Amino acid sequence: TFGADDGTTIHDTDVERGYLLLKLLVEEHHIGTGGTLDEGLVATLADNHTTFLLVAHSLALHPEDMPISVSLCLSAQALAPICPGTLIDIVCRVTNAALDKPHATVVFQDSHTRTVYAVASQTKHAKDVLGYQHHPASSKL
Repeated sequence: TFGADDGTTIHDTDVERGYLLLKLLVEEHHIGTGGTLDEGLVATLADNHTTFLLVAHSLALHPEDMPISVSLCLSAQALAPICPGTLIDIVCRVTNAALDKPHATVVFQDSHTRTVYAVASQTKHAKDVLGYQHHPASSKL
């Protein structure tokens, strides 16, 4: 099971550019039966970190708008075998922030050789799931 304490550490971020770099030291439980990164892990990390990046990026560029909140599409694919003890970079980038449905990509790559072990992407959409537009504080933003 993968949750909020996912073992990643933030190494660089640029919210306005839509960039986030995390690192993860791969452990045995991160590896699936095929010897690749577990795709549940890949999807969870992509969802958790691109959601925060997309929301922060959207608010930085358009503070008057409602933050994006709903996933329209999330895909994850493990590509190459990996060994425990491998240090990987998890590179998240917003790719089309100017569109209605912002999209982000994630590359899971070896920190030293740049071998790509997995990729993921996510598209989000703004939906007022918490009543944000009708909350008294929203008129003060």
